[in-house]
Amino acid sequence: MPRPRMFDEADVIDRARRTFAETGFAGTSLDDLLEATGLARQSLYNAFGGKKELFMRAFLSDTASAVDAVTTVMRSAEDPIARIRTKLVSTAVEHGAAKAPASLFLRAAVELSGSDPEVASTVTTAFDSIRADYTACIADAQQAGEIEVDADAEALGTYFCAVIEGMSTLGRAGVARATLLQMGLTSLAAVPITPLGHERLGTEDGDWT
Repeated sequence: MPRPRMFDEADVIDRARRTFAETGFAGTSLDDLLEATGLARQSLYNAFGGKKELFMRAFLSDTASAVDAVTTVMRSAEDPIARIRTKLVSTAVEHGAAKAPASLFLRAAVELSGSDPEVASTVTTAFDSIRADYTACIADAQQAGEIEVDADAEALGTYFCAVIEGMSTLGRAGVARATLLQMGLTSLAAVPITPLGHERLGTEDGDWT
């Protein structure tokens, strides 16, 4: 009869996620993982298989969280146009001047997508899901009369996916919160928002201050 595990698997994966997010896959040694998780070498191998397997468990967990975070905001009870602004503002506040915890999802996308097909496929699927959430929110705003109906919802969804993920990356590089906020709010100027949309945002056409 196998001995029961004396550790919390979810906690080990989270500790590994934070370690990989800070130093990357190549920059994280097995000894680093043993120190971060508190596991003995054999326990780590028995439970997870090795460094790469533990990395993938942590990476998939972080990716799911990144997708869920977008979905939660894009499907909230706010007016659709306000959901987009909320995500822009919260991204600036959370990530400005490297204040947010490091993201394994983004770290892995940059470090490994060009060399690891499994990581590349996961990143592509995640970004497709995130883009679809933004696109659906734009379509909701069109149906609500907040964005002009002839606007390309898919193109705008892709645009906000790029803007918001770019803001996150710049914030982790140390760009100030105020600069990110200016970038995010200015990006709304590219959207053909109707008078009703501006009314719900509390803005006048062209005024995002």
